Amino acid sequence: MKSILHRFNSLFADQQEVLFMKHNQSVWGNRNHSQQDGEVLLELNTAQSAIISYSYLANVLAEKHQANVVAYTTIYTPHGNAFVAAFIRASRAISTRVVKNIYASFGVTSFVSVDPNKQQIARAAQLFKEIYPSLASKQDVENLVVEGVWIGDLIYDTFLRRYSLPTIDLKSEQFARFMRESLELFIYWQDYFITHKVKAVNVSHCVYNNAMPLRIAVKHKVSAYQTNATHVYSMDENDVFAYGDYKYFPAVFAGLPSQQQQAGIEEAKRRINLRFTGEVGVDMAYSTKSAYGRAMGEPVLRQSNKKKILIAAHCFFDSPHSYGNNLFPDFYEWFDFLGRISNETDYDWYIKTHPDFLPGNIEIIDYFINKYPRFTLIDASTSHHQLIEEGISCALTTYGTIGFEYAALGVLVVNASDCNPHIAYDFNLHPKTVDEYEQIVRNLDVQSLQINQSEVYEYYYMKFIYNTENWLFEDYEKMTEELGGYYGQFTSNVYEIWLREWTEGKHLGIRKSLRNFTDSGDFRLNHSHIGGAK
Repeated sequence: MKSILHRFNSLFADQQEVLFMKHNQSVWGNRNHSQQDGEVLLELNTAQSAIISYSYLANVLAEKHQANVVAYTTIYTPHGNAFVAAFIRASRAISTRVVKNIYASFGVTSFVSVDPNKQQIARAAQLFKEIYPSLASKQDVENLVVEGVWIGDLIYDTFLRRYSLPTIDLKSEQFARFMRESLELFIYWQDYFITHKVKAVNVSHCVYNNAMPLRIAVKHKVSAYQTNATHVYSMDENDVFAYGDYKYFPAVFAGLPSQQQQAGIEEAKRRINLRFTGEVGVDMAYSTKSAYGRAMGEPVLRQSNKKKILIAAHCFFDSPHSYGNNLFPDFYEWFDFLGRISNETDYDWYIKTHPDFLPGNIEIIDYFINKYPRFTLIDASTSHHQLIEEGISCALTTYGTIGFEYAALGVLVVNASDCNPHIAYDFNLHPKTVDEYEQIVRNLDVQSLQINQSEVYEYYYMKFIYNTENWLFEDYEKMTEELGGYYGQFTSNVYEIWLREWTEGKHLGIRKSLRNFTDSGDFRLNHSHIGGAK
C-alpha cells in the first residue's frame, strides 16, 4: 500500500518542488543547450540536495563544452516477459515523472533509458561465454577487466547489495544471471560512448554498477565527476573513486602555512575530544548514535590474562570495494579468515557492530559466532571507552573510522586494506599482503606501534575540516539539523532552505568556483577554487 501511495504521489510535484522548478526556470531558462554539439551526461538521481549541486555542475560543464545536458537512468531491467517489462517501464515512468520535470527545469534536454538492443545482448552473451568459465575465484571477479575497463568490483558490490548477501557463490545461477545482466549494461554504455560525443559525465556514486558510465568515461578520456551537497570530485584513470584524496593529505598539509597547520591541529583535537564525549554527529552527519558514550556499570569482557582483540565489523553488503580492492574480496572472507585464526590462537576474540548497523547483518554475525565459538559478540551500544578500560588492546578493521579513533586513544589498529583512508600515515599497521596480515594477527602479543598523536590530528584536520562542506549551502551542518537530521536533505524540504539562502551573488560565486575547479585539473573542489578570480 505504501509503495502504491508513493507512486501516486510521484505523479504530482509538491509546493517546494513547484517553487524550485520555477526558480530554476528563472535562473537557467535562457541557457538552452539543445542546439549544441556533444553531451554532458547526468545521472537521474532523486536525492534532492544532490540535485541542486547537479543543476550547477551540469550548466557549468555545458557552457564549458558547448554541449547539451542529457540525463540517464541507472535502472536496467533485462529483457524477459514482455508484460512484466511493460509494467516496469510504466511504473518507472510514474515514479520519475516529477524528478524529470525538475531536471528539465535546469536545462536537461533529453532523457536516456538503458535499453540494449538485440545485437548488444548477443554480444554480451558471447562475452559471458568467454569470461564466466575463467572466473575461478572471487578475486577473479573483483579484478575483472573487460575491453580495457575495470568493472569487476562494481559487479561484485552491486550483486551483494541487491540481494543483501555477504559473499558471492560463483557456481550459483543467481550470480551467473547477474553477470550476464552486468555485461549487457557494460556493452550498452560502451557503445553509447563510442556513438555519442560525450564531453563529461556526472555520477551519484563511484561504486556499484551506477559507476559503469564513469569507468568507461575515464577510459575514453572523458571528464568524469561526482558531486553532491558537500563536495565535487573529478575522476580519471588514476583516481576512479571519490573520497580518495586521503592519499594526498600529508603532501597537502606540508604545503600549508605553519599557522594554519597549528590551528588545524588544535581544531582537530577539539573535535575528536568532542566525539569522545559521546556527542552524536561530530563530522559524521549521517550518524544517529555514538559509539563513544559513557561506560556502563557491568563488565563486558571476560577477566583473563589473554590478549583481548576487537573485530570492528563492517556492513557485509554495503560496497566493500568503496576505496578499491582490499586484502580480502569481501567482509565475509575477512571474517572467515579471522575465524580460522581464532581457533589457533590464545586470544579473547570480541566482535562489535556499529550502533547504526543495517538490518540483515546480525544474522551473518550469528553464523560466524556459531561457526567459531571463540568469537564473542558485544552489545552494539557498548562504549569503546569501556572496552579499552577493560583491556581491548588491538582492533581489527578493513578500513573503518576506528582506525583513527583508536589511534587517538593510543590503541593499536590493524587494517585489512592497503587502500584504507589512513594508509598515508603510520598511526595504524597497514600490511600489504594476506601473508603479512596473517603474520601480524597471529603474533599480536609481540606487536607494538609508537603512535604519533600529531599525525592522527593532522589526518582528522585534512579529512573533516580542511575541505569545506559549505560550497553549496551556507552551513551544511545547520541545514541538516533544521531538516531533522542527515536524511532530511533527501526530501523536498531542502528546496525551501535553498531558495531562502539563494542570492544572485551566491549564484555567481558557485558558478565561478565550479569553473575554477573544472579548469584546474584538481581531484577535489577545495578552498583554492572558491572565491578565486576567473
